Amino acid sequence: MNAQFEKFVEPIKEINNLAVKNFETVIDMQLKSVEENAKIGIEQAKGATAINDAEGWKSYLNTQAEITRQFNERLLENARTVVELGNSYTNEVQRIVKDAFTV
Repeated sequence: MNAQFEKFVEPIKEINNLAVKNFETVIDMQLKSVEENAKIGIEQAKGATAINDAEGWKSYLNTQAEITRQFNERLLENARTVVELGNSYTNEVQRIVKDAFTV
């Protein structure tokens, strides 16, 4: 009876462990993004207060464009990572279920 129960529970435990691992990965990504964005926001606020003339304004706008480009790249990379995690999760769950029901 114990072996039957273990055979039933083992795939569920594997799927749960996989879900927790993916959840941790996504949370870590989000925390890093929040920290990076906060630092950038503070630096940009400091930069805006340092504008004294038209040349300073032009420089600030050029910096804004570069920061926006970098932000979009990070956003795209994070989206790719989440899609890869989702695909990997789906494939792993399918493998676990298949293995659990293969006699």
